[in-house]
Parts: sequence; C-alpha cells; structure tokens
Amino acid sequence: MNQEIKTKAAQKQTLLSLIILGVLAVIAGGVFTAQFSYYPAVLELASGLPVGAKRESVPAVAPEPSLISPPAGQSQLTPVEIFDAATLSDKINGKAELYLSAGFRRLHSQRLKTETAGDVWMEAFVYDMQTAQNAFSVFSAQRRADAQKLDVGQYGYQTPNAIFFVHGPFYVEIVASDTSEAIMQPMRTLAQAFIATHPVETQTIEEKALFPEAGLIEDSIALVSADAFGYDRFDQIFTAAYQTGDTQLMAYFSRRSTAREAQELAAGYTDFLMAFGGTTAESDQPIPASKMIHILDTYEVVFSHGPYLVGVREAADKQSAQELAVQMFNRIKEAHRE
Repeated sequence: MNQEIKTKAAQKQTLLSLIILGVLAVIAGGVFTAQFSYYPAVLELASGLPVGAKRESVPAVAPEPSLISPPAGQSQLTPVEIFDAATLSDKINGKAELYLSAGFRRLHSQRLKTETAGDVWMEAFVYDMQTAQNAFSVFSAQRRADAQKLDVGQYGYQTPNAIFFVHGPFYVEIVASDTSEAIMQPMRTLAQAFIATHPVETQTIEEKALFPEAGLIEDSIALVSADAFGYDRFDQIFTAAYQTGDTQLMAYFSRRSTAREAQELAAGYTDFLMAFGGTTAESDQPIPASKMIHILDTYEVVFSHGPYLVGVREAADKQSAQELAVQMFNRIKEAHRE
C-alpha cells in the first residue's frame, strides 16, 4: 500500500514538473518574440512621427529606363551602368570635372557584342548633358586629332576604334575594345539606332557663325564651359583656331548678360595676364578700349563690344594679333547691330 502511494506521488510530481517546464517554455518564447516586435508608438517615435500620426505610404521608385537599346544582331555583354554627378568619377576618373562643369546630368554605359566582330566588343557611353550647347561643349573638348568626318548625328566623326557625335542634349561615344574593321559597321548601326529611338529637335549653335571665315581652321570651334585659359571667371567661352602663314593663333568670345559684365571681364582678364608676367604692348589697332598684352613670347588682345567679351591669344607677332582682333571686332559689331 505504501509503495502504491509513493508511486502515485512520484507520478504527480513528474506531471507537475512537466507542466511547469511547459509554462516556462511558453514564457521564454514570448520574451524572445517580443525582442523583435515593437509597439506601434515605439515605431512612430523612431521614425520621428508623433504618436498616433498617420504614416504616408512611400511609392516604390521605378528603375530608370536605359538610354541604350541594342539593335538587331547585337547583344548585351554587360548590364547597363548608370552614373550621376556623385558617381561619375567612378567611371571616368580624371575627366569627371569636365562634364560636371558643363551641366552633366547622367551617364548610361554598356558593353555590347556582335557575332560578326569575333572577340572585339564595343562600349557605348551616353552622356545626358541637359542642353545641346552643353553637349557640344564636352564634344569639342574631347575632339580627337585623328578624326574622320562621319554622317551620324551632329558633328559626327570616327577614329580607328571609336565614333563620337552629338544628338540634342546627348553626347555619345561608342568605343571598340580593339581596332578592327569588323566592328566599325556595328558601331555605326548602334549610333543610328540610338538616334532613331531618341527623336530630338536639331539645334544649331548660332554663336559659331560669329567667327570670321578667313583663315578659320575647319572643325576647330569649341566651347569652354569653365576656367578658360586658367582664369576662373571665364566661362561659356567660344574659341576657334586660325592659320596665319606658318603659325596658328586663337580667337575667342563670350556673350554676357550685360555690356558692363563684358567690360569687367575684359578688365579682369587683363589684370590676370599682367599678374602672371604680362606687359602692355603698344599698338595702333582701331578697337575702342582694347588692350594688347605681351606674355610668354606671344601677344594677346582683349576687348569688349556691347555684351560681348572678345579676344585673340597665342599670336606670334603684333601684326597677326591685331589683324585677327580687327576681324573679330567687325564681325561682332555686325552681329550686335542685328
């Protein structure tokens, strides 16, 4: 009898222990779960919202559509890469400032291949520069010496392994991994496909017509967006190279917002040249308020007319500097009357 009582007592103790262990397990599980579950008020405070305030839903950001669409016969070798002003230097380290100073918005780049070119692939770089003038600025700064004109886009040309052109606000480069005739036609096809899929209104850079034609070196006109000639106040400066005998020199101009601004820039640049060793050179040029400066064995002429800042630089002698300056003055004077 005693043994039976002892057995029943032991069973009760075992059952009670199991119940207690089960309760403890449930409590432990609740504590564990609570570590990762915050009250709504806590979440609201953490987000900076007042307790009880209604949280607005945040729409999902759709991926930016690619500017590059491979035509038939070409396939993607890599995914499209997209760069903005903060990340551009990751792609073109050392050149980013040129684009940033000219109004850069974004870059899309992608490598493509075609069976007809074997192991040679190409990479497209599409720079969205926001305006046609900005696109022309970086295009002219990157123009290659071994260029061959190409009837693609605006100002199009090719080199032995690349194609370059402007299309509205876009500056486009298509560069092959190696020099190969087999890749040139696919690159032209890609360029034409880009133009076809991005219709834009062709915009003419009217300022180019302000350079006199006599002595002008073809395709030398460029636009410097910032820090032209090392002077930090010179921006949006159009330049062109001229041939005089056996030497070359440069003419430039910039249309400013007011005549006063143009005058102040001309005076400021003259002071800048003088500060770096320039000296005033006597001349009999018939241009009001113009200055001729002799610096580093060359001659420069600086003046303004109306809202135009105008100049000549890198002239080997006074005469060539003066003659080109007079041509520029007459052309700008005609344009200002218009």
